[in-house]
Amino acid sequence: MKRGPNITLAALFMLAACGGSAQKSAQQAASAAPGEAKDALIAATVKTKVSAVDLDATTAVRVDVSDGRVVLTGEAKNEEQRREFENSARSVDGVKGVDDRTRINPHLRGAKETLSDAALTARVAGALAAETGINALAIKPTVHDGVVTLDGHVRSIATKQTMLQTVRGVGGVRSVVDRIAAP
Repeated sequence: MKRGPNITLAALFMLAACGGSAQKSAQQAASAAPGEAKDALIAATVKTKVSAVDLDATTAVRVDVSDGRVVLTGEAKNEEQRREFENSARSVDGVKGVDDRTRINPHLRGAKETLSDAALTARVAGALAAETGINALAIKPTVHDGVVTLDGHVRSIATKQTMLQTVRGVGGVRSVVDRIAAP
């Protein structure tokens, strides 16, 4: 029966050791936090400056920071823009170095172009519905750089012709790709 107190003491020593270990881990995490907070501040500042070069960079360029070293990934529209992104990152206080891994994509579409296409798609769909009523539900318009593609099928060639004429009359439409099936 004397074993009971010995086991209890051993368990207490183990708990104390674990508690000390947990406390050390917490202290290490706390001491690491200022560095991580500084990196987060640097990342936010770099992202803001890169976005000032081109608003579309908010979605096209990723900024990662570790120990003050910045890594830029994503895409730039041209070499000049890429240099501006890198120079913007270098200008931030606390940056120790910049590794620019962005790629050049001259066909990069930004938010402005994407929103413009979405707005034109909505106008085309509205014009089709106003002109052809329920027939418009059988057609799916898609837009890319002002080029409207119409996919689907209708019950008559007359309806198809009306739809094509209607879409060509919508402001902002550069051309129409006809993929409408009709008997």
